Amino acid sequence: MNFRQNKGVWIALAIFSPLLLIWGYYELKAMTSVYKQDYGNGVVVHADKYVKTGRWVFDCEYSRLISREPLPIPLSELESAGKLTIGNMFFLKDSDREPAKEALRVITGIRDWYKSLRYLYSSLDENSDLNTHVFDQLAKHEGRQWALKVRQRLDHQGKSSFRITAEPYDPETYMDYAKALQAAAKSCPVPQ
Repeated sequence: MNFRQNKGVWIALAIFSPLLLIWGYYELKAMTSVYKQDYGNGVVVHADKYVKTGRWVFDCEYSRLISREPLPIPLSELESAGKLTIGNMFFLKDSDREPAKEALRVITGIRDWYKSLRYLYSSLDENSDLNTHVFDQLAKHEGRQWALKVRQRLDHQGKSSFRITAEPYDPETYMDYAKALQAAAKSCPVPQ
């Protein structure tokens, strides 16, 4: 009997074993994940590592991550950002788009307008990493109340970029922090 080792087999085993372990880890994570959202395009966001800390609640319906303690407003980043980019407001009726943009220009032109912002929720990217915080506030312009949302997008270097949107305030559909937190806590099959 020849007990001589075959180098090709050992090299292949050395290369493929770590890859199989990594693949197995992610498959196990996917199978045991409780707090997740499947976007239907092959991307599944997992929030288990956040929820297990006890500091976050995941909304399984809207794929939002909500801090149990409202996050502080990023005042210094907003001050240094200068003029904010107006985000896409495709969800608005055509008749509301221009008034919303006008309201944004006027309201954000007021000194320290952003100091009234409140934390609303956060979002995860396709790798299940925290990448966005959303803050909101209610403001009036020309006798009409608007719900402003400021999205703080975080890049991998920790730098922020901001986009702002507005929509007409409707007390029946408006979701503030308390309502969002309550809805998130009830949205998943397992209590949080």
